[in-house]
Amino acid sequence: TAARFRVTRLTDPSQNIRAGMAYLRWLLAYFEGDVTLALAGYNAGERAVDRYLGVPPYAETRLYVRKIMAAVGGQRLHPFDASAAPASPMLQRVKAAMQVIQAR
Repeated sequence: TAARFRVTRLTDPSQNIRAGMAYLRWLLAYFEGDVTLALAGYNAGERAVDRYLGVPPYAETRLYVRKIMAAVGGQRLHPFDASAAPASPMLQRVKAAMQVIQAR
């Protein structure tokens, strides 16, 4: 992730903040504004979110998502720049799986 977002000095706070913000922007585009999926991707990686069709069953990731969602007031959708990343190829399956889970 550091290389993808051009972090050359891992201990440089400025580079870390810029890369973290770029990654969040990318994740929001990849998951079409779905804040829960973007947060899960930030913590566990977007491939894990795709593989599990939603928030992965990792205790750390689930706790992270709950804490941040509570801190931002539970806002599920956020505007996103579609040019920042192509949408997840698994997004339609992820959305369908999340609807099933929410319906339970």
